[in-house]
Amino acid sequence: SRTADSVRRQAQRELEQEKALEDEYQKALDLKDHYFGNRQISIESAPVVDYSKLFFKCPDIFGDNVCLTYDELQQRIESTLKSQLDSEPIITTILLFLTCNQKDLDKLNTGKEIICKYFDNIISSPNEDKYRRIRLQNKIYLEKVFQLKYATELLQASGFITSDDNESIIYQEYSIERLQLARDTLMNSKPIKVQLDKNLKIFQPTTEQLCIPPVQLLPQDPLFYQITINELLREKQRQKDLLEKEQMLRTKAMRERDEKSYLNVQYKYTILRIRMPDEIILQVIFQSNDLLSSLFEYLRTYCLVYNTLPFILTSMADRRIYSSEDEQPITLSQCDLVPTAFLSFRWNDLALRELKEQTDHFSANIYIKPEILINAAPL
Repeated sequence: SRTADSVRRQAQRELEQEKALEDEYQKALDLKDHYFGNRQISIESAPVVDYSKLFFKCPDIFGDNVCLTYDELQQRIESTLKSQLDSEPIITTILLFLTCNQKDLDKLNTGKEIICKYFDNIISSPNEDKYRRIRLQNKIYLEKVFQLKYATELLQASGFITSDDNESIIYQEYSIERLQLARDTLMNSKPIKVQLDKNLKIFQPTTEQLCIPPVQLLPQDPLFYQITINELLREKQRQKDLLEKEQMLRTKAMRERDEKSYLNVQYKYTILRIRMPDEIILQVIFQSNDLLSSLFEYLRTYCLVYNTLPFILTSMADRRIYSSEDEQPITLSQCDLVPTAFLSFRWNDLALRELKEQTDHFSANIYIKPEILINAAPL
């Protein structure tokens, strides 16, 4: 029939368009490999760093002395909060809700908005029965709210109870003060934050190994990557832009700039090694979005003997220079110091000369505090 022929022709056109897009994408990949090379990450060689043992701490609850793996610390936080449920049910369930759903922020934010909408509807129209009842089989509730940890407990603590037929949860209180309190608390509360432990390590190279091998193993732990839906959409757009650029004639500088963008994987953490002039090596772990100035401050506070003397860090990869006097708000990721980087350290020459002139018996060859240097391990 005419309709069937029309459908077949439309299907054929769609298949041809899809095939053309696949050919176009493959052509772009071939051009990318031609310009940039075929990147393959080797994971066969022995790792220099154990990525599986990242440690975290929660100063707000446990202080600075409790360092555990991420999952262990989250379990400890959850257990501690649950012990407070009887005394402070609203704030505790909200903290549990916000803290225990951090692995998918998009889902958490969506669920939070829906719960606040439930509350707002009742607060603005307290006499509307339809707003006081949430059907348990409602698609939005099932998919966006019920799946989140402690969402049910949050609603219960806010005044919702299960209906007699077990098909709904109902807000039966006449007063909306409790609901208003829960709504305001949910909007203004923040999750319990954990901090990455810098896991400072000191290495003393042996005479047989003064040349430090590069870190060759990229992390497999998903904690190293955290990509949201918006980032995924941006990546899709970036690939589309790349496809268009590969069909254009570009200069070497343009290709190098695009290559840096291509390599900007969303690493959440970075491992930094800093070689001192006396061959001592410091190793620390930072978040990729930490400011470069936070690295300077950490070295001053915990590592360096002369914590007021300006210093210079130089990337061993591209020879870029970073001065501790630079107050520009730039992140480690923006400096291309992810997921690992090897830096060399030296004092600021001008400041060092001035200090030598002003100080008798000044030793410029001492860099690391003795109390941490005693923990140096052979590399």
